Amino acid sequence: MSEKFGQAIEARIQDKISNTDIPAVVMGKISKSGEMFFSSDGPSRWDRDGDITPQNIFNIASMTKALTSVAVLQLVEQGQVALDESLDQHLPEMSKRLILNQDNQIIEPKNSITLRHLLTHTAGFGYWFTSPQLVRWDQLKTEINWMENYQPRLFESGSSFMYGTNIDWVGRLVEKISGIDLEQYFRRNISGPLGMDSTWYNVPDELEHLVVGSSYRNSDNGTVIKKEYQKMIPSKNFNGGGGLSSSPEDYGQFLACMLNKGTLNGVQVLEESTFDLLNSPQLDNFKTIHRHVDTEDVDTKPRGDKDFFFDSYDNWTLAWAYEENSVIRPRGTAYWAGFFNTYFTIDFENEFALIYMTQILPFNDMNSYNLFTSFERIVYDSLDWKD
Repeated sequence: MSEKFGQAIEARIQDKISNTDIPAVVMGKISKSGEMFFSSDGPSRWDRDGDITPQNIFNIASMTKALTSVAVLQLVEQGQVALDESLDQHLPEMSKRLILNQDNQIIEPKNSITLRHLLTHTAGFGYWFTSPQLVRWDQLKTEINWMENYQPRLFESGSSFMYGTNIDWVGRLVEKISGIDLEQYFRRNISGPLGMDSTWYNVPDELEHLVVGSSYRNSDNGTVIKKEYQKMIPSKNFNGGGGLSSSPEDYGQFLACMLNKGTLNGVQVLEESTFDLLNSPQLDNFKTIHRHVDTEDVDTKPRGDKDFFFDSYDNWTLAWAYEENSVIRPRGTAYWAGFFNTYFTIDFENEFALIYMTQILPFNDMNSYNLFTSFERIVYDSLDWKD
């Protein structure tokens, strides 16, 4: 059961919240034992009464990726797939995708894609907000007379890094090997055993009242506009790279499990040796690769002690970013985020995780990011507080 932070810490957090325009937020600290302490502020929806709580459900977008990585590492444990084997037989539709090089020439791939390539975002798949070519894809595909019904890869596997749709392919691999869809796989093997009963792709009707409202920042004048609530349309297709909804309490359970290297309260989702593999840095050869482009969906203004949320000095594991350049977090702290400005960190040295959830666009919104990092600083300034 979650509790509130100590009075002094809570007061500092609420002071930071009162000086921002983020309309609703939940932030919390999760201990290795699974104890959770939360602070929250704002309404859960704009069209009704009721304060936001750690039980409310948020679209966690790319925070889905961590669960997908755990899922496929379970299959690696079972010997059903290997990190460095070719996936040509498992995913032939992926392997055949052509490459659009930096000169906008279409070339045939020479190398096979492996699971390690996908998990480390070195397979050549991008996002529109990480690729200068994909951000103008509608125009570019006409210029190059592109006739295929998919976006091309952008480089040969293993030759560079680009954050992209790689984990969607990992999700397909999990479904193909297991014979069930990702919703069922997570419920049977990760979220279900860990008691994450508010974590779903398709939120059940009986939990729909817990789904929070969303907002966006007007790019012209900087004001926050609250969007009219619309119930999510159920889907039969589930992406490993995004699409899950979860609550701060639920995701806190997952983070506590990761703090304990794959086991929580007698439930083991990964063996310790597998977790150590999952959490090992992988990108030493590609750490200075450009990682985002200017787009209205992502706020790219410089901030704080980092050039960007994921800067060119940090590393990547088989599941998340690996901290190597922070004045606050210890080296090796795990972290990542979701597109609607949800964030997590896992500090293995100090044995706690942090979670921050709101629903606002653009991603990396300056005010939201500053609130998250202010919360983070408060926690690190107060490491001697009593759980």
